[in-house]
Formats: sequence, structure tokens, C-alpha cells
Amino acid sequence: MAGSSRLGFLGPTRALASPFDQAGILENSRLAGAVAAMGPVFFGDMKIRPAILHLTCPPRGAQARYHLHPFLEITFVLAGAMDYEIKGRKITARRGEVFCMPPEAVHGWRCNVRGTALLGFLLEVSPATEAPGGPAFRLAEAAGQLGYRFRPPIELTRAFEALLAEARGERPYREPVAVAYIQLILPLVFRQLAGALGLRPAQEAGTASRAGSRAGPLVLQAKAFVEANLGLGVSLADVARHLGVSPRHLNRIFREREGRAVGQFIAAARLEKARGLLRARRDLSVKSVAALCGVPDVAYFCRLFKAATGQTPAAFAGSTQPPRHQDTKKSAES
Repeated sequence: MAGSSRLGFLGPTRALASPFDQAGILENSRLAGAVAAMGPVFFGDMKIRPAILHLTCPPRGAQARYHLHPFLEITFVLAGAMDYEIKGRKITARRGEVFCMPPEAVHGWRCNVRGTALLGFLLEVSPATEAPGGPAFRLAEAAGQLGYRFRPPIELTRAFEALLAEARGERPYREPVAVAYIQLILPLVFRQLAGALGLRPAQEAGTASRAGSRAGPLVLQAKAFVEANLGLGVSLADVARHLGVSPRHLNRIFREREGRAVGQFIAAARLEKARGLLRARRDLSVKSVAALCGVPDVAYFCRLFKAATGQTPAAFAGSTQPPRHQDTKKSAES
């Protein structure tokens, strides 16, 4: 098994890991922990449970001969490209695309591009794919109609990227937030599959469990969705629509759990992101910072920022410059 290239049976949540995962050993450790910590996600009458989630970086020339596995494989191509072969058909999934491999489908792959990086899910789906009449039975048909790959909508791309940023520890790692991102990603992927078949499941929700209270997971997912979509000018209505609840209901449970409304959380998240960008990105103009925070009107952004901090964005950026750097500059000028 150690020498096998059948990645479907390997990964950080198993006793053995693929050698291609070693480049992201820290990320994979965190992703494995997040998968272990979460429960199933429900979509219609399907129960979806991640078995493996890993970042893998196959070198150019790496390949896997024909194999199959009982999981639904969902792979987001972060960089490079991967050449798959299924039923004699060659398919190339390129950067920014999502590749879908149905359960029990014989396939192989080869990496022909240097610097390829993949964020891959292996998902247990029940009822099993052979159960007639249910959406899961038609996964293979849906994947085939999509050409086994699709260009994800912007909110799904951002959720994948935000999950990876969280796993990389670009700020202090928070496992519950990583779990919330996974719980955002899976329903979005299944909406694409269902859409290929014209399916609209009567009950669709990205929750961790149908049992017990949804409030805790729902608030985490709302916060994760906001953080992943700040640059799009996300609103309460956007968050509620994504989570499948009414804005009023979401605001109520958010106030109960967080002591503030969703709109207040969004405003605070924008302010925190603006502060971080102004501190760290001297190359960005105030207009660019405003746009990245989801406020296209720079004058309005400046008013909001000054009302919250007592400083204009430009003054805040100047006040956070290291004094030592300023002294060095003055010495050079003299």
C-alpha cells in the first residue's frame, strides 16, 4: 500500500498519507482535524460525510493507473492542471475548475504541468449511489453532463480559497471556522450537480446535523460566508439566502449568539479587514482597500472608517508605519 498511487485510499485522515501531500503537511494536519471534528452535511435526501480532505501537490510526470473508490471525489484545482481519463475519455481540469469523479467509476490521471496543486475531497454519500430514485443515484449522470468538471461560481471559489487560507494559518488558525467553510463548500458543489439534472431538492441546508439545535453551526457558517465574500459587498439577504433561512430568523439567532445583528458583524469584519490591509499592504491605494472590503464608494468608506477609528484611512496607514523605518528615512534624507 505504501507504494500505491491510488490516492482515493490514502490521505491525511488515514494511517498512510500520499507522498504528494508532504508539501502541505501543516495544512493537511489542520484539514484532517477539521474533517474529524465535523458531522455530516445534508442536501435533499443525501447525507454527505467527508472521508478525506487534503492538499496534494503531484510533481510533473506523476500518474495513477486505472483505479476506483467508493467515494465521490471533488477536486478544486488551485494551480496548474490535471489530466484525467474516464471511460476512455481524456479530460483536463485546469486552475480554478472543480473536477467531479463519481463513486465506483474507473479512472486514472497524470500530472503534466509543473506546480500543480489540488484541494481534494473524498466524500461518502448515502443513500448509496445504487439507491434508485434519489439524487445520489444520478451523481454519475450529473458529473457526466458537466463534462466531469465545471467552473465554480464566485462564492464557491472564494469558499475554497478561504478554507485553504485558514488551513495555512494566514491568521491564528480556528478549527470551527475551517469546519464552517467545509460546510459551505459541500452544498454549493451539490447545487452544481443537482442543477445539471434540473433537480431542486425539497430540503437543502448546509448544516452539520439535522439533530439538535442548528443555531451554533448556522452562526459559524454565516460568519464564514461573510468573511469569504466581503469583497463582493455581502449583505444579510445574501447570507440568509445562501443558508436557506429567512433574514429575520438569521438575525434573531445571530443576536442571541453574538449579541449583535448580522449587519453589525459585516461592518466590523469590513473594518477589521481594512485595518489589516492598511497595515500590511503599503502598495494598495485607499480606493483599492475600500473595494477589497466590499465598499466601492471610497468617500463613503472613508467616512465609515473615520467614524469607527477617529482617523482617515490614510492617517491610520501612516500612523502604523514602524518608527524605526521613519527614523532611517529621515537619516537618509539628511
